[in-house]
Amino acid sequence: MSHIFKTWVTPALHAAGFKKRGIVYVRDLGSVQHLFNHESDHLNTADKYSFTTNCGIHVPGVRGTFGNCVEPKAVDAAYGLLNVRPGMLTPTGDSWWELTSSDGPEKDDEVGQELRKLVETAALPFFDRFRDERAVAEFLSQPRRKEDRHVMPFADTFELCYAAILWKRLGCKDKCRECIERERSKTKKRYSSLPEKFLARFSCDDN
Repeated sequence: MSHIFKTWVTPALHAAGFKKRGIVYVRDLGSVQHLFNHESDHLNTADKYSFTTNCGIHVPGVRGTFGNCVEPKAVDAAYGLLNVRPGMLTPTGDSWWELTSSDGPEKDDEVGQELRKLVETAALPFFDRFRDERAVAEFLSQPRRKEDRHVMPFADTFELCYAAILWKRLGCKDKCRECIERERSKTKKRYSSLPEKFLARFSCDDN
């Protein structure tokens, strides 16, 4: 699989400004990092290897503020404040590939071409939507469009908490307060206790 990525994926991502750190391709834009990597099936064997890919938008410090914790120094796409499998951004849906020990170079090229096409038509356009903190904050603050319904965090989870943190960073206290008020007014059952804990200690007005 490493040969497939080296031949087909790495050139496309390098051309777009990504650098490889371990298995993760990173485009560091300062306040925002774009992350791309593969995700293996936990049922893989020596004879069969299945994998998919993930895109992540990492905004350092936001998850740490929300969870009142220290963030890892090195993160992958799934840790991104926004993350999605790029296939879920296309009409065909989630994309998984399966390689076997009996496959020849033709299969490698077939998979490689599909991966490169997915990077160029889905992953890179997704990344290009989020080149700074404001773009991420706007996305998290607005109602979710149908085509973005698979982007995590899903609607009605942590998105307004993340948005409030970002708006405060950007000096937009009114937008921060609006997100907090909308979060407090939610009537749908929460997925965890994290939002309540966050709301109890967070203020849009302190430094």
